[in-house]
Amino acid sequence: MAKKAKIYTYSIIYSPSEEFKDKVPYVAGVLEENNERFSSFIEGYKDGMDIKIGMEVEFSRFDEAGNVVYKF
Repeated sequence: MAKKAKIYTYSIIYSPSEEFKDKVPYVAGVLEENNERFSSFIEGYKDGMDIKIGMEVEFSRFDEAGNVVYKF
């Protein structure tokens, strides 16, 4: 997994499923690294934070289900 990736597109989630209701607002994004795109939860979002396409994010961890998580 790349240590850094760039935001290709993203959504700020305010109305989550039951499973994620304690995390709102949060960012789900499609990231790009070496011309490959993949989806990821991006942690560390604070309401009103300025996010831009192309912004660099950093690998944080794998969650309990094995999904990749990046951070601002």
